[in-house]
Amino acid sequence: MILYHGSSVPNLKELKPHISEHKKPYIYFSTNIVVAALYTVHKTERPYNWFTYGFNNNGIPVYTEYYPNALADVYSGQRGYIYQCRKTNDMSNPTDINCAYVCPIPISVENCIMMDDVYACLLKYEKDGMLIVNRFEGLSAKQRENIDKQMRQEILNYNLLSKPECGYSKFIRERFPDVWKKTAR
Repeated sequence: MILYHGSSVPNLKELKPHISEHKKPYIYFSTNIVVAALYTVHKTERPYNWFTYGFNNNGIPVYTEYYPNALADVYSGQRGYIYQCRKTNDMSNPTDINCAYVCPIPISVENCIMMDDVYACLLKYEKDGMLIVNRFEGLSAKQRENIDKQMRQEILNYNLLSKPECGYSKFIRERFPDVWKKTAR
């Protein structure tokens, strides 16, 4: 089985485990090339992540724009690399994500797909029915309210008000200024 790993780093011949948010060194893979493409761009510095996707009942990735033109803001003009590897006995799925695998040891790359513009690739995946994009303009008032609540929780959970120069603080403050102001009160 072929697995995909999304990265912003070019010319890798071997993938190596790194400490993740799970506090263990892993290489992350997906059986879904679209999911790997989403991970080629990290808009915020680690340990923070910005990946607003889930799956529909058919297993198709669904990206939800949390603010106007979010997909373009995050991915437009960004170069990305999807590395292909074969599944090995060292891989497992300790997460609840249906297409995710992790590997605790280095693994050789078999092939690499370079995307000059990740946004353009994602739009093609959308056109081909491999990705659904919930555009911000089409979200209901309730959905937008839930996004605001979620962003407020992010601000509080990571104590971002006390770290105004943190990259994730700036990211949220610039894209969700009203939520930031309300939370700061």
